[in-house]
Amino acid sequence: MAMDLRGKTAIVTGAGRGIGKAIALALGREGMNVAAVSRTLEEVEKTARELTVPGVRGIGIRADISAMADIGRLVDTVEERFGGIDVLVNNAGVLMPDGIENLSQKDWDLTMSVNVRGTAFLSRAVMERMKRNEESYVVNICSTAALGAKPEVTSYSVSKYGVMGLTEALYKYGKAYNIRVSAVYPGVTDTEMLQSANMHCTPDMLMKPEDIAYCVLFLLKSPKRMVVKEIVPWATKFDII
Repeated sequence: MAMDLRGKTAIVTGAGRGIGKAIALALGREGMNVAAVSRTLEEVEKTARELTVPGVRGIGIRADISAMADIGRLVDTVEERFGGIDVLVNNAGVLMPDGIENLSQKDWDLTMSVNVRGTAFLSRAVMERMKRNEESYVVNICSTAALGAKPEVTSYSVSKYGVMGLTEALYKYGKAYNIRVSAVYPGVTDTEMLQSANMHCTPDMLMKPEDIAYCVLFLLKSPKRMVVKEIVPWATKFDII
């Protein structure tokens, strides 16, 4: 039997736009209470307002997951508001158009602090609370950049390799506590972050954020007796690595 999502609580980071917003809204439509998290309060408050399913509660929380104080405040706020945490979707991330020849320490440190360190320490904090549950799920939104490094986005590629390794460690750790852990590796997806990186793709080469949300729902709805460790979605018109 799959996890009954109705009435459960999810944290979705990077939920102000793009993939994170699509995931938050998809979980809300399944009857979950959703804490939408972003560094931009206005965006996540808008996401929370769009959770219009009767009986579903949504909250927008401004938090920077690269800041340890923000992680503690975030987890405490969600527990106080909803009484527990059942699902964590680690989607927050930054992407810098930094090829090898123009790497900067500032951009490198920001990328690692959000994409890797933030994901790791938020997962640790949430999984500690999840130990009280009968079942829980952590889903990391990784990237196909972790399956074949892209030199035009060097720091991003390296950070996603880090998330890939972190997912494996969390998966092995969570087994003792009935916490399933999986990763989704999206190919190129039509988001504001992709557009800001000036990566040139034609519309038929792009997936939509809703496609990635579908993958997350597939994981959460899978039978408890199994775990799908990785999903790698690609646009049908895009060349596979």
